[in-house]
Amino acid sequence: MKVFLSWSGDRSKAMAEFLQNWLPDVIQAIDPWISSRNIPQGSRPLPSIADELASCNFGIVCVTPENRSSEWINFEAGALSKMLDDSVVVPLLLDIEKAQVTGPLSQFQMTLSTARDEVFKLVSDMNGRLGDMALAPDRLDRSFDQNWPSLMKELGSITLRRDPQKLQPEKERSVDDLLEEVLLLARRQERRLADVESSIQIIRSRGDGTITSNRRALAADRQEEAEKNNRREENRIMAHNITTWMSEYGAIGVRFGDDSVTVNLQWIPEAEDEYEKFREVVSSVANRIERTVTTQSKVRTYTHDWPF
Repeated sequence: MKVFLSWSGDRSKAMAEFLQNWLPDVIQAIDPWISSRNIPQGSRPLPSIADELASCNFGIVCVTPENRSSEWINFEAGALSKMLDDSVVVPLLLDIEKAQVTGPLSQFQMTLSTARDEVFKLVSDMNGRLGDMALAPDRLDRSFDQNWPSLMKELGSITLRRDPQKLQPEKERSVDDLLEEVLLLARRQERRLADVESSIQIIRSRGDGTITSNRRALAADRQEEAEKNNRREENRIMAHNITTWMSEYGAIGVRFGDDSVTVNLQWIPEAEDEYEKFREVVSSVANRIERTVTTQSKVRTYTHDWPF
């Protein structure tokens, strides 16, 4: 899952760059993107950022006292909110309280980077969106506990780098500013109410007024949910096996299609003899799971069609 890391300013940048390494340490299937590292030399920054905004599944906005009113931060947060649900755009705060964040950023559910429970909820939310690649709850707990101290140490170091001259002074909020925030919150609440009303209409439209029909519908829903859970468990086990079989090539994630799987690898060999061995491994995996297997790294892709 791609995670877009938005930043503006030195401390925010340092925070985002550390998160780019820290998040995959906690959940290996997460692929963070940050403009300071992931835009190739010679590329045009704005188109590259726009492409990544469109392809990301989750957004984290690194907010500090220096950049809370940054036009760039608000632009990226606004772009993410248009492409993603509000619940997957999260301002992550460092050295600043939630009440100090105003304007467009205040409409999102904010997270204090030094609050362990809040950061764990953020990580859990990301893990919950990974589907078959999600870590089991006990594994997520252990991974988070193991990596939390390093995050605290780095954030403590970044906090000490504050430059008093760059801090934005507290100022009394204008009436227009307050009205804008109220309007943003009202629109957000209106969208939520519309979703609830839509769900109620769907539920009403399914019933025909009879107890028998409701029981049948409930039984059918339970059967469908059970089948989904079985498929998820089968895919989870298969993803674990594939990752083990292809560990030599740094398997970091598996995505399932209708009759195919895509395996994300850290590398695909280029030397002819190593590449031939690699193809044999992919062929063996395809035969074991009886599906077409596509492997991809950052620079290469190889597909083995099954059963051909």
